[in-house]
Amino acid sequence: MGKQSFTRGAVILAGASIISRLLGALYVVILPRIIRDEGIGLLQMVRPFYNLAVILSIAGLPVALSKLVAEQAALGNLRGAVRIFRFTLLLMAVSGAIFAGILGTSAKWFVESVVRDPLAYPALLAVVPSVFLLAAVSAFRGFFQGMQYMTPTAISQIVEQICRVGAMLVLASVLMPRGAAYGAAGASFGSTVGAAAGLTVMAFYYVRWRRGRVISLQEMSGPALPFAVIIRRLLAVSLPIVMGSILWPMMQMIDTGLVPLRMQAAGCSQDVIREAIGYFGMALSLMHFPNVITHALSVTLVPAVAEASALNSYQLVQRRVNEALRITVMLGLPASTGLFVLADKAAFLMFSYAEAGEPLRILALGTLSIGLFQVCSGILQGLGLVFVPVRNLVTGAVVKFAINYWLTALPGIGIKGAAWGTVLGFGTASLLNLAAVYRRVRVKPDWREILLKPGLACVIMALGVVVIYDGFYSLLTLIVDRSEWAWVQTNAAAVSNGLATMGAVGCGMGVYGLGLLGTGALYRRDVELIPKIGVKLSRWLSHYGWVK
Repeated sequence: MGKQSFTRGAVILAGASIISRLLGALYVVILPRIIRDEGIGLLQMVRPFYNLAVILSIAGLPVALSKLVAEQAALGNLRGAVRIFRFTLLLMAVSGAIFAGILGTSAKWFVESVVRDPLAYPALLAVVPSVFLLAAVSAFRGFFQGMQYMTPTAISQIVEQICRVGAMLVLASVLMPRGAAYGAAGASFGSTVGAAAGLTVMAFYYVRWRRGRVISLQEMSGPALPFAVIIRRLLAVSLPIVMGSILWPMMQMIDTGLVPLRMQAAGCSQDVIREAIGYFGMALSLMHFPNVITHALSVTLVPAVAEASALNSYQLVQRRVNEALRITVMLGLPASTGLFVLADKAAFLMFSYAEAGEPLRILALGTLSIGLFQVCSGILQGLGLVFVPVRNLVTGAVVKFAINYWLTALPGIGIKGAAWGTVLGFGTASLLNLAAVYRRVRVKPDWREILLKPGLACVIMALGVVVIYDGFYSLLTLIVDRSEWAWVQTNAAAVSNGLATMGAVGCGMGVYGLGLLGTGALYRRDVELIPKIGVKLSRWLSHYGWVK
């Protein structure tokens, strides 16, 4: 159970997140067919209260814990690292119990006075225990992330999602005959089952880790930090993080009321506004999907940068920052390009509404910005500059609000103004974050390696994707027209577009990979990150001079 490099840790976490999202997509497809629209509506009513309780109970402490544990481990003070973890676990357990209690005792008031639907009461009660369980799970994850060992977090996320989705579908099916309220409650309780499974996995890994120590932690060298010092340092890091985690959702809630109001000022009818906001929501979900990897990278950067900073290794900090920025651009740029080129095709494939491609084509320009913001936030948090990303996010939120207010009221722009507000808001925040990283770390970016080479590969990829999609679509249309299957004939456009889009995405990834090899943008260590075959493939490519 040794320490992993931050790039390998990011790959492990990203893989787990992708699997979890795919499992989540499974319940999104199946659950509405079990509890129907009424049950889904009840779940949506209780979800904001649950999410707020989880955010407040966790309160940014896992990130603070990972930073402090990484610092103590870097200094060889394993005893201090474990003492910080134990105290944080106790603190988060108490916090989880308090907010679970508040949510449980206030559940009836919430459903009667806020939601105003008594049928939501069982669904809200069923999810209360998971608030406490998730707080405890997050403490364990923060500890192992601080030790720069990401496998426990990844395994627990997958197990948690499997148990959550399985319990959700089974319990919803069993309880739905008693009514929509009970069906929704069964689905809600799936979150509690999943959290309990995730906690079991994390506790298993911790016990295994403790048993693997050669000597007892009490006999290890290193000072035991006073509890007052621990809590002061935890709060100094966690409070700005929780402020930032609440800020953007609050801004989106404001947008929920602002955008329709401004579109009405532009003369849009209620039906048009409702459809436009639906398309915008679909596009947002696709915009954020590629950032699974950059989010994982930001999580692993906090302890990696904190470790290097604790060791006063200035060159190591610079090297890790440069590597993180290079990987972010190398992965984020093709994601933005692909979403831009295939916007309407991807929207039709995922949602059967090609109209969602119009806001998606604008939002695609912000995918790289979001990735840069996440990664730079991880770097700054690792350096202890936790207020800087929050301040920059506030600035970005103000920009987003101003642009949304202005553009959405202009005839002919409408919901596209909200897309531009999101892109420019995140773009502002990411540029400010990037400037803060450069000022603090004083890195000297090699723009030829970071931007020019991946950019050239993206141009080649974009041209290839357009040609490949058109070729696949024309060929598939001929095949579908000759098909004898009634369902294929009825859904000819969807089938041809879906297969052509997936084929273009797969080939585009191959073309981009060849473009990176051709421009010399790939390094041997990049290829080695590929599971199973990475080491052998890197040796082969290095032998023929394809990678450095």
